[in-house]
Amino acid sequence: MHVEKNVCDSIIGTLLNIKGKKKDGINAHKDLVEMGVRLELQPQPHGKRTYLPPACHTLTKFEKISFCGCLRGVKVPQGYSSNIKSLVSMEDLKLMGLKSRDYHVLMQDLLPVAIHGIFPKNVRQVITRLCLFFNAICRKVIDPTRLDELENEAIILLCQLEMYFPPSFFDIMVHLIVHLVREIRICGFVFLRWMYPIERCMKIFERYVKNPYRPKTSIV
Repeated sequence: MHVEKNVCDSIIGTLLNIKGKKKDGINAHKDLVEMGVRLELQPQPHGKRTYLPPACHTLTKFEKISFCGCLRGVKVPQGYSSNIKSLVSMEDLKLMGLKSRDYHVLMQDLLPVAIHGIFPKNVRQVITRLCLFFNAICRKVIDPTRLDELENEAIILLCQLEMYFPPSFFDIMVHLIVHLVREIRICGFVFLRWMYPIERCMKIFERYVKNPYRPKTSIV
């Protein structure tokens, strides 16, 4: 669940250009120049400023408004997720205060809908396939004969992501996608091992806290 949360956080931070969370910047563009790939994205000095050419995953302001507006207008059944509308800032065009469960809902259901029609087809397809991959490994019924197929899908997805996203996007959390299917073989279903029920229970305990200086005593 933490791999899914961090991967989704990196994708949204990069797409919406959120400060502190984006994986695309001047250093990432300089890395491309040193590696000798995608030279069309190399930084271009303009006086005291440096212009960064837009990549295929770069959103315009209108596309960011469309992306955030789609998420702000989402209505889901009660108890399915937190109020997504309250997490979207249309002024800053970014998402704020998301919890692990919110990233799970975004990755499983909402992200493919939000990016529909605002990306080139190839970029949109690889992000959608990544969402479908996480959806497949989190199911309550998994055909054992499909595990090899899912493992190969993870490798292909990472190779395709490398075609569109900068090298700085690929930290250890993105790399761990390769090992998720192997973890299912060894440990069993994902939904039996994630922490969402525990976090939900802790949320109930937190309501009992009346003295913030003695939270454990209040819970007891």
